[in-house]
Amino acid sequence: MGRILRVIGASWSDSTKELYSTGLLIFHVHCDIHDVPDHHRAPVSRNIFAAFLSSCAGAYSGSSIANYAAAVQAWHLLHGMEWQVNEIEYKAVLEGATRLAPSTSKRTRQAPFTLEVLDIFHSLMDHNNPRDAAIFACIICSFFCIARLGEFTVPAISKFDPTKHVT
Repeated sequence: MGRILRVIGASWSDSTKELYSTGLLIFHVHCDIHDVPDHHRAPVSRNIFAAFLSSCAGAYSGSSIANYAAAVQAWHLLHGMEWQVNEIEYKAVLEGATRLAPSTSKRTRQAPFTLEVLDIFHSLMDHNNPRDAAIFACIICSFFCIARLGEFTVPAISKFDPTKHVT
């Protein structure tokens, strides 16, 4: 059984596991507040699950609530528990939660990144400096590959992983 848990657990990245731990914490806090006994938390009934997601609506962004829901579902999968949630209802609750998300959870639209912006970066950088040259190369690659900058950069030097990050 331990081997099965390790193999299934390996399907999620460390950052996903970290995110899911937050979702499970929020789920258990919700259950504690509403006196949901442990044996009703797993396998979770569709009503308890819908009540949990609905309680998050209006307080969290739709994507956060979707991540919390995915965490509860992953927890069931990991422990071999039946997922009793109606998928149509589940999607409807997530859609409603997204529409009820507070405006503070939504990012404002940003001006597009254009060739003119690239020209500004180019003019401000010292092309004989390896650091500036590397930064500009990263910006150019991200722009012309139509990629997110995070796909070409590392969040922190301590987080560098040669199996995941461009070298």
